Amino acid sequence: MTEQPREQLLLDLIETEAPTLDNYVVGENAQAIAALRDCCAGRGPQFIYLWGPTGCGRSHLLRALTPTQRGWVPTFDESVSLYTVDNVQSLDDDDLERLFYLMNDVRNHPHARLVVAGNQTPSELRIRDDVKSRLAWGLVYGLRYPSDAAAREEFIRLAHARGIEMTPEVLTWMSTHCSRDMRSLKQLLDRIDQFAMKNKRKVTLALMHKLNATARND
Repeated sequence: MTEQPREQLLLDLIETEAPTLDNYVVGENAQAIAALRDCCAGRGPQFIYLWGPTGCGRSHLLRALTPTQRGWVPTFDESVSLYTVDNVQSLDDDDLERLFYLMNDVRNHPHARLVVAGNQTPSELRIRDDVKSRLAWGLVYGLRYPSDAAAREEFIRLAHARGIEMTPEVLTWMSTHCSRDMRSLKQLLDRIDQFAMKNKRKVTLALMHKLNATARND
């Protein structure tokens, strides 16, 4: 049996939360989250479109809604009531064709719901017009990043869940050097966790400087 590299073993020890609607940092996106909860319960419009910049939580929300779904664009099944399609702006012609038929099938079955996400408003997307127009059939929400305070609070919560205590000095350094989108912050927490375990050190400002220097040299 091939022995795993030490770095991979450390990564395997890092436990991360599965995405849910409850652990999404809502911030100014309360209306969108309320609509998604209604969607899960089979209420409200059959279609929801979410758009926003990288790191705003689009993929988090879609994975929370359909954690066991497989494939870019699922095939309609009358026994399934909720579907999601992420990164619509990146779908190729075949995927867009499948999405077109999926949207028609969902519309013809009142119990079904479809949530699609992309990086732009429907009108700005450079995809085929018949799919673009269908994205506006239901509710459309633009997702926003959490505030600095909300992002900081969630980062501290996630760190505590891993047994990592963040000193005030580290948090102050992060507030001036790190993005506040949650994807970037979670990736940073993974790197901090791995680096601290590998070096058998507590998370201090000195360790953050060392981690930063290591990242620049990679």
